[in-house]
Amino acid sequence: MSHILFKLDSTLSVLISKCETQIVDIIRAYLQNILSKSSITSSHIQTLVQDDNITVSLYYRSLKDDNENLYIICFICDGKTFMSPFYHELDKYSDSLCRLISSADNIVDTKSCLDSWYESCIEYVLRVVDFFRNDLAALLYIALSRNNIEIHVTKLEGQIVIDTQKFISSCSLKELMYNTEVVFSPISDPEESVMIDFDNKIVNYETNSFCRKWAETIAFESDAFQVRQILEDHKVTANEDMNTFRRLLHLAEADHYAFFQGYEFIKLHENGKILFEMLTHESTVYSLDNLENLLDILQKFRLYKENQSGDHGR
Repeated sequence: MSHILFKLDSTLSVLISKCETQIVDIIRAYLQNILSKSSITSSHIQTLVQDDNITVSLYYRSLKDDNENLYIICFICDGKTFMSPFYHELDKYSDSLCRLISSADNIVDTKSCLDSWYESCIEYVLRVVDFFRNDLAALLYIALSRNNIEIHVTKLEGQIVIDTQKFISSCSLKELMYNTEVVFSPISDPEESVMIDFDNKIVNYETNSFCRKWAETIAFESDAFQVRQILEDHKVTANEDMNTFRRLLHLAEADHYAFFQGYEFIKLHENGKILFEMLTHESTVYSLDNLENLLDILQKFRLYKENQSGDHGR
């Protein structure tokens, strides 16, 4: 795992590098070829193959300091790894680097930041999985549940706190759907329903079978890239299920049978409670009155059916 900081000049001068000269030359040639055709305006991830014996996975992005000087930051991994799931983490880390290189006095801090990119952007997932192994399912449930934007914790400082916040964000659909951020707040009431106890490695919250199965797939995985890909795969599944539920409710506006299908879908789904909460929140955020009314009717119908079942049980 290595890095290069180029100055964006006519020769792509190397300012900082922890990379073999051959790899630097390959990456420089690749970037110069791109720059000969267009500017680099956003971050990219690319796999580079040279002579069938050198393969690298490359993240690169242009940065601009306060003096309008341009740079290209490169983070490099072995070509067998798949860096794309870490796009968000790498972009945020690049932002912090941009602030550092604005001052020539920060060269030591800049080098330190570059040296830590892999530990900060990639390995955090393994640290969290190892730390909360016994309560991973509850942590995943918090990440998916739209009600837990503010999470009460026993402390607000330390590497594992930072790692956990990033982990929850990486598992969450909230940032994708509602542009919200995960917020940690200090415990004010010991009876709070949402609590992450960093002192005792406990996540005090409910879970479901979807999150338990999800947790089992990563609990003993030692490859950070594999863990991150599994997280993304389960997010895709949750999003697809959300779309199915949403489609049934849209059909229910003109089709009573579709309404009943929506009821059956959410009743039998192992992640039904979270899907219902998220769609309810979506209808409120985007003022979707028809959807909000359907969800309200569906909730009343669910309660009615539950009461019926209870009566029959007696």
